[in-house]
Amino acid sequence: MIFNSIDFLIFFGIVFALYFFIPTKFKWLFLVIASYFFYGYWKIEYLVFLIVPTILIYFIGLKISQTQAKPRRKRYLILGLIAGLGCLVVYKYADFIGSSLYSLAGLFSPNLKYNPLNLLWPIGISFYSFKLVSYLVDVYNDNAKPEKHFGYFALYVSFFPQLLMGPIDRAVNFIPELKKKVNFDIERVLSGFRLILWGLFKKMVIADRLAIFVNEIFRDPAHQGINLIFGAYFYAFQIYCDFSGYSDIAIGISRILGFKSMQNFDFPYFSKSMTQFWSKWHISLSTWLRDYLFLPIAYAVMRPIKTPRLYKIKAETWGYVVGMFITMFLGGLWHGPAWTLVIWGALHGIYLGVGYTTKKARKKFVKKIKLNKFPALRYGVSVFITFNLVSFAWIFFRAESFQKAFTYIKYIQLVLSGKGTGYLFVNLVMVVVFILLEVLYKNRDKLPVLRRIPVFVKVVGFALFICLIIIFAVDTTNEFIYFQF
Repeated sequence: MIFNSIDFLIFFGIVFALYFFIPTKFKWLFLVIASYFFYGYWKIEYLVFLIVPTILIYFIGLKISQTQAKPRRKRYLILGLIAGLGCLVVYKYADFIGSSLYSLAGLFSPNLKYNPLNLLWPIGISFYSFKLVSYLVDVYNDNAKPEKHFGYFALYVSFFPQLLMGPIDRAVNFIPELKKKVNFDIERVLSGFRLILWGLFKKMVIADRLAIFVNEIFRDPAHQGINLIFGAYFYAFQIYCDFSGYSDIAIGISRILGFKSMQNFDFPYFSKSMTQFWSKWHISLSTWLRDYLFLPIAYAVMRPIKTPRLYKIKAETWGYVVGMFITMFLGGLWHGPAWTLVIWGALHGIYLGVGYTTKKARKKFVKKIKLNKFPALRYGVSVFITFNLVSFAWIFFRAESFQKAFTYIKYIQLVLSGKGTGYLFVNLVMVVVFILLEVLYKNRDKLPVLRRIPVFVKVVGFALFICLIIIFAVDTTNEFIYFQF
């Protein structure tokens, strides 16, 4: 059941109606049952891929904490990583690895043909696998104590609002949230519902409506001219509204139930650099990649370099550039078994590496052309360049194949197409209005008048907003983009 479905509305309605009447000491059990039901509702077989790794990581985490000898701790860690990532690698990437190897071998033996295994691909496995890995690594590095209560650990891994698409909260932060005593608080509940409605609006009204134009453009890019530029721009906002909309709903549900979940998006398209973009886009993933992938790789690259410079390049630069490229390359692969996604990740790795190595040169250039004297203009130019780099990379993320991505890029021209011009204008106005609404929503706490609105008026406002979402929604059955990952 997806968040924007009637099935989920009924499911969460039941959970909400019962939750605050459940005694505190049994709330965890109620939520575990609800979360397993939610996941098993997709396919009952999925529960095996969720429950088995949860049990294994729970006991391996305890063994690591009880073991003093470093070699044995390391063996337990490796065993845990295999348990946490094994299903992800095998079931999500077996066919991708097999077909890629056969394609490579086909250069020498053209008659080779790969027969896909078509293994079951559990939904959400990329997200809860990362939860398991971060928990295990934190326990190994003594950054977190192992959770001795299996129920709370199982709830952390399976908590239904976060299970399918995150946020990827850390155990050290989120498990204490699950243990808090939670009482019904009308202001907190209304705040959560407000966030849910905003997320539904972004998904069902903005993202799904932009998808109509975007799907058509990517389906047939030939002779579309400038429409292709706006197609990439609109896809950038489609995927933002789709994914951040899901995150808003997940965080809103968590808030209603009394738990604080980490922020996942923070105006990413107002970023003035690629580094800043990744500090604001899918924050729970980008910080996970930084802490558990980039930093270990960067240190591993720098450690063997015994001199301040290698080939006239600082050791820190080698560490950053190599670490960032590998991290983003694997980050692209994490999104799915497709080379277009790998290229998307590699592009961001190149962006970040070039941005890091040219930082001083760019500062000198800005000073030389005196752009530093106009900070607002400088910021605008930086945002424009960053947004266009991000939008260009989204073409590979959205395209179904290399050929279609390159065909799309080949036909880009600064020429009006004549096809779909009216719809392009409508979408452009909608995006501008959405940006204004987003800015207003994010800064609502700065408007004292909103805090003085009575609860009854807020409830009526929610009801009217729900009606508007229903009226302007494209389709209530559209899945979220990130479900495929």
